Amino acid sequence: MIQTRTTLAEMSKALNLSISTVSKSLSGSPEISLPTQTRVRDFAKSCNYIPNNFASGLRKGYTNTIGLVIPNILNSFYAKVLAGIENHLDQNNYKLITSISNESIDKESKSLNKMAGGYVDGLIMCVSKETELTNTYDHIKALTGRGTPLVLFDRICEMIDCDKVIIDDYKSAYETTDYLIKHKGLKNIVMTSLINGLHHGKLRAEGFKDALKTNHLSTENKIIVADTPEALKIKLTAFLENDTTVDGVFGLNEQAIVQTIQVTNVLKSYSKHQDIVIAGFCNHYQANYHPDLIIVEQNAETIGAAAAKLIIKRIKSKEMQPFYTKMIATELV
Repeated sequence: MIQTRTTLAEMSKALNLSISTVSKSLSGSPEISLPTQTRVRDFAKSCNYIPNNFASGLRKGYTNTIGLVIPNILNSFYAKVLAGIENHLDQNNYKLITSISNESIDKESKSLNKMAGGYVDGLIMCVSKETELTNTYDHIKALTGRGTPLVLFDRICEMIDCDKVIIDDYKSAYETTDYLIKHKGLKNIVMTSLINGLHHGKLRAEGFKDALKTNHLSTENKIIVADTPEALKIKLTAFLENDTTVDGVFGLNEQAIVQTIQVTNVLKSYSKHQDIVIAGFCNHYQANYHPDLIIVEQNAETIGAAAAKLIIKRIKSKEMQPFYTKMIATELV
């Protein structure tokens, strides 16, 4: 049986007081005598009254709630960003409502519309893959056009006027590849990617290729891309079986790294490519399957905290301030 919440109206009737008097008593208003406040609070406690803070927020014009829309929660990057956001919001007495787009424009749009309909004070989001690939941003621009505070992270769109939190994808990829060549002595590195069509994937690919060029290494036939993890695994297996001189693989995203580790582990079982160095954008969990994995640490929790800080600042700002892009440093671990 579903239990209903005790309302102010019910308490008002039971105590023979006005709703306004009950409400002010619960909030400790000096307008109400201490005996009346005590009487109301004791009664509220006896019937397990829980204040409807959301309704109260709506009456005041704010909810102290932030909306978050992310592509998925299975990717540890987004899970860590979520943790960073939630931790910072909690420290500042804000609540968080999270929705998963599953890389769908339709689901993303519905989530934004529901949240922005008075439920949240501002929004943080990473746009869906479908949104970016189709260059369809009208549903997001509609929000900013109505003045809804918005912070984008990771996957951003320069056409949308809002605050943003990113890493330097090009620089991170360039410096990692350069490190593999100069400090690991690699001569034949290939790149794997499942985000080739996305802007940050393109930046990482450019960083990889430019590092090869700077070090006078060929960029021909060094790129392996696919739309699905299984397709990437098939392509990489065929490539490595055909070219046994490959000494390094640089993955542009977590799933690309996962597939690379799986493929090289299988090849090791029949004595091929024993010493392939694997590096890329992933998390520490993958090192359980490849202890020598070189990780581009994106500092996801720092990204989340920065996004939360920006959205709160934007919400509290009394005057319109220029939009700001926060760059989070990466590191090799």
